[in-house]
Order: sequence, then C-alpha cells, then structure tokens
Amino acid sequence: MPSNKSPALADLPHSWSVTTWPKDVFPNDSDRGRWIVRAYRRELMEEGALARAGKSLIVLGRGYGRWLAKRAAYVPGYVSNNPRMRSSNAEVSL
Repeated sequence: MPSNKSPALADLPHSWSVTTWPKDVFPNDSDRGRWIVRAYRRELMEEGALARAGKSLIVLGRGYGRWLAKRAAYVPGYVSNNPRMRSSNAEVSL
C-alpha cells in the first residue's frame, strides 16, 4: 500500500526537544532552533508543531514540516519546479 506522506515529512523525526535540536533538521542547531520557536511560536502552535512535556518544549515533526512547507512561499525569487505553478510564481527582484 503506498504511503500518503510526502518525502519531506517522512524524513523528519516524530518529535524532539528544543534543547536537543537534531543536526539533520533545519536550522540544524539548538540555539537557532530556540530562536525559530520564539520568533514563530504562534504560527508553530497553529500548525500543531509545539507541545509541552513538564518544563520541556517539544517540537512535533509533522506540524513542523507543514509549517516549513507553508514558509516556502515567502522566499523571494522562489520559483516552483512544477510547470503548472511557474506562471503564478513570478520571480521577485530585490
């Protein structure tokens, strides 16, 4: 039976502590990960990417992957490799 998960979500760990951010998950560093959680706490909570276990803040991989996918549209000059989307994603000059 084929999996319905996208490859990016399948590669993310199920969950991790903010203080022990995995090296293979963006931003690849616990200090930068703490900054992401502070700066985007509301958005991450809306995606179901954050949980609390006692005093520890936990990042949930599936919600974090959805949040990252939504942020792709905010990249200046982002052009999709999907031919159906190329006309709507005009390159933005800085």
